[in-house]
Amino acid sequence: MAPPNPEKGATAMTTTTDIITIALGKLDRDPKNVRKTYRKEGIEELAANIRADGYRLLQNIVVRKGDKKGRYFVTAGERRRLALCLLAEAGEINGDFPVEAKLREETDAISISLAENTMREDMLGSASQLSC
Repeated sequence: MAPPNPEKGATAMTTTTDIITIALGKLDRDPKNVRKTYRKEGIEELAANIRADGYRLLQNIVVRKGDKKGRYFVTAGERRRLALCLLAEAGEINGDFPVEAKLREETDAISISLAENTMREDMLGSASQLSC
C-alpha cells in the first residue's frame, strides 16, 4: 500500500512529537482520557512489572499541557501513571521521579488515547502469521 498522497485528497501527517521529562508529581489525570475505568489488580500488576524492569516504562505516556503552569494532563497512559503513583505511595520512588512523555496538542492527545484503547488486541485467541 502506498503512503497517502496529498495531491489525491489525502492529508499528510505533519504533527511532531516532543519527548519531555516530567516529574511524576506534576502529572494529573486527564478528564478527556477515553478510558474511564481501571482494575486495582491490573494497576498493581503493572506496578510490579515497572518495578521488575528497573522502574522504567516500556511505553511513554502522552500528555497535554494542564490548566496550571508546569502541570500536565495524562491523556494516554493513565494506568501507567497510577502504577507509578502506587510505587510512590509505597516509598519506592518519589514525586520527583522522572517520567518520559510525548507532549501533544489536546486534539492529537485525545485521538491517541482513543486509538490506544480501541485498536489494541488481547494476546489470547488464534493468530495467523503475517509477513511484510
